[in-house]
Amino acid sequence: MKRYKNASELYDVFYKERKEDIAFYSRLLTEYKSRLDNNRVIEIGAGTGRVLLPIAEKHPDLEFHAVDVIGDEVAVLADKARARRIDNIVPHVADINAFESDKKFAFAFAPFRVLQHCRSVEEMDRFVKSTRDLLTENGRFAFDLFNPWVHMLVREGVVFDGNYHDEEGNRINRRVEINKRDYFKQTQDIEEYYSVQYADGKTDKFEWLYTTGYFFKDTASLVLEKNELTVENLYGHFDRTPFGQGEYPGELIFDCVKKRKGR
Repeated sequence: MKRYKNASELYDVFYKERKEDIAFYSRLLTEYKSRLDNNRVIEIGAGTGRVLLPIAEKHPDLEFHAVDVIGDEVAVLADKARARRIDNIVPHVADINAFESDKKFAFAFAPFRVLQHCRSVEEMDRFVKSTRDLLTENGRFAFDLFNPWVHMLVREGVVFDGNYHDEEGNRINRRVEINKRDYFKQTQDIEEYYSVQYADGKTDKFEWLYTTGYFFKDTASLVLEKNELTVENLYGHFDRTPFGQGEYPGELIFDCVKKRKGR
């Protein structure tokens, strides 16, 4: 019987039904592939590979580099890649601000609100600059953010409490709390608690505590402009509905290209 060793191993249970972002980033790669400077792609904040693995399977001619600061999550990604015999992924445990590569990347992406782990505009600026410096001359960068909306930003305490079952029938409770917000810094402290009830009656408990920032459209756009990245498309939904249309609040989804001198 499976036993979970840490919170990272639970991630895929919670998000197995989330597919729309996978389809979005895979479609971008399909459309841009013939125009990319090389076949190297980097995912920043790759986590357990929920987004990357199906994309790498669909694009075996591309070389994917998976970067994340959480070693437990990268270990899960690597194990799944081996099990599925996906051999075009190179995993890295690293902070993007310290990541080095002797070759540039033609495409970078940071899905599922990775940039919200930046807790200030200055941190976002460093993240974007580090990413831009890794791109080829015509390199592209795509990412998505939570679109801040007042109703969510004023909520505190338990914001989610739900039960799941994994493939072996184990019951997993996930509770998410926001107990501290700083409206000046635009940050929130998030606490996630997991309780696993195994089929044999035993239990495990895990927690994940972290702080995220939230950024409005114009702030993110200015950071991109400062770092010479042109926003070619700004979407509000993964079906490519333009930002400002469709159901509110939607997302902030940026599709950018690196500026060239004279362009």
